[in-house]
Amino acid sequence: MLVGLFGLPFAVFGVFALAQAIKLMVAPAGSQSFWYPMMFGVIFSLIGFGLLYLALGGRKLYARQLRLQDEHPTEPWLWRADWAAGRVKSRTETNMIAAWVFAVIWNLVSWPIAISAAPVAVQQKSPGAYFVLLFPVIGVFLLIYAIRRTIAFVEFGKTYFEMASVPGVVGRELKGCIQARFPHSPDHGVTLRLSSVHRYTTGSANTQTTHENILWRTEAEVNSGQLSPGPAGTTIPVAFHIPVGAQPTEKLNAQDEFLWLLEATANVPGVDYHDVFEVPVFRTKDTPQAEEASEEMAFGVQSSEAQRPGQLTVRVQQITEGTEFYFPAARNKGFAVSMTAFAGAFGGLAYFLTHTRAPFFFPLAFGLFAVILGYFTAQMWLGTTRVVIGNSLMLQSGLLGGGRVQQIAFSDIASIGDRISAQQGGGTGTPYYNIEMTLRSGKKLTLGRTVRDQRETEWLVSEMRRLTGLDRKSMTAGMA
Repeated sequence: MLVGLFGLPFAVFGVFALAQAIKLMVAPAGSQSFWYPMMFGVIFSLIGFGLLYLALGGRKLYARQLRLQDEHPTEPWLWRADWAAGRVKSRTETNMIAAWVFAVIWNLVSWPIAISAAPVAVQQKSPGAYFVLLFPVIGVFLLIYAIRRTIAFVEFGKTYFEMASVPGVVGRELKGCIQARFPHSPDHGVTLRLSSVHRYTTGSANTQTTHENILWRTEAEVNSGQLSPGPAGTTIPVAFHIPVGAQPTEKLNAQDEFLWLLEATANVPGVDYHDVFEVPVFRTKDTPQAEEASEEMAFGVQSSEAQRPGQLTVRVQQITEGTEFYFPAARNKGFAVSMTAFAGAFGGLAYFLTHTRAPFFFPLAFGLFAVILGYFTAQMWLGTTRVVIGNSLMLQSGLLGGGRVQQIAFSDIASIGDRISAQQGGGTGTPYYNIEMTLRSGKKLTLGRTVRDQRETEWLVSEMRRLTGLDRKSMTAGMA
């Protein structure tokens, strides 16, 4: 009800502004421009009528949601229609609509301002002219993005993930098939990713920011020979094991939730295929019990049967002392460049604020962020790690091959695993993995930083575990 009352003034003002714009359009030449009332009319009408639609339709959806929760209090995967039907809709259509709404509003605002303000700024030779022109340029790119999303929707159709069983069970399998239409065969196959994501919102009012942190991810390749005809055109088989220690789907509140994303990508002529499905993963009666779960690997520890990738970013070779793993500097240049840009931006703002009348706290805060980002930037460009495993484990980490050398006996090592330490993008972005060793004293040491490829990370962890004898210890403990 409050949403509707809030949206009503926007709708009234929008209609009034549109009426004024129409009057100006039919007025004699030389009258006031109709662009500004037209722009405000469209924007306010979209906001107002959109809120009214949410208010009217939201009440029905909320009542239906309450009814489903009452009928299935212990089965939250039945609270969503597509989950309950076992046909999870992709985000393609939703992303397309959102892209068009954002692009239209942005261009309606930016172009009239640029057309009216830019000539004056150019005559005055003001730097603000270039700043004003930046907004319609961004609008063009937003329109291109919306068009590409539309082409993808038209080409691949209303794709969906048909689950073999509902829901996906923690400690068991997530299986099913993605149904899509491929106008051009994906000759290189389809890449599948399953990610556990923590989405939360910080801040309040106009300063809210939504974060999506990847907690865990696994990948699989489906070659073209595994694809088969399906109802929509092409069937893509999906099969993932969900770790027993994984965080299930859970909505804590409107600003904090855990979700699982199934992503499918393929390189095809024209617009590449990219689908994202939010899948239900819960703990149920089929989740392994404590005794059965103890036989599985701990969450995040990889299997010793990982296959060596065709290309490695880490140099692995035999030397006199044993097997050397060398993590060279600047292995992730794209990530390093973006980190450098952020550090430079914060440093520039700090410098600018020191030459203004801004309170001392602001340049200090921006300067502190710049220093922290500068440290991580230096690590990305110059940081190296060297691990040698022979009769013991030798670790050296620093800048450009330097750093203190540590010798660790195998008997002091409790485990070697990996964790996601950084990421680019949101829940479907790129995670970067650190390889970590835990000693029996509880101390943790990093054996390698920001490895981009998950398969490479799995293989490196399995090799280090094998060479340090941790796999043999695990098998002995399991047989005892």
